[in-house]
Amino acid sequence: MDKTIGSKIKFLRARAGLNQKELAEKLNIAKSTMSQYESNQRVPSDDLKVEIAKIFNVSTDYLLGVTDDPIPVRDVNQDLYDEHNYTDELEAFLNDSEMASHFHNYDQWSDEEKRNLLNILKGQEALREKNQKK
Repeated sequence: MDKTIGSKIKFLRARAGLNQKELAEKLNIAKSTMSQYESNQRVPSDDLKVEIAKIFNVSTDYLLGVTDDPIPVRDVNQDLYDEHNYTDELEAFLNDSEMASHFHNYDQWSDEEKRNLLNILKGQEALREKNQKK
């Protein structure tokens, strides 16, 4: 997939079944402006990029081509808590100084880095469960 912001907007708009006019109305901009964004003749403001990301429930990193993963980090983090209350496990994890030392500056990690960590943890959990069944 083309990684320009215009191509991402066009892809997301088409996937959502919207035409340029409908998306432009949601963003309170002219249809001609939307056309210019999609053809990379103009670049949306930062505020507009955030609004576009919200409309399509994607991360701004995805919109900007920083990552190919459209899932926002807040959804990744929510995945960790949806099925179970991890308060005790999280406390034990954070009290392990060796483990906690690897999360220095976690708030500065990119969406992709956080997604990679989640995938590693899920893989480790699956491996542990497989070994317990033996």
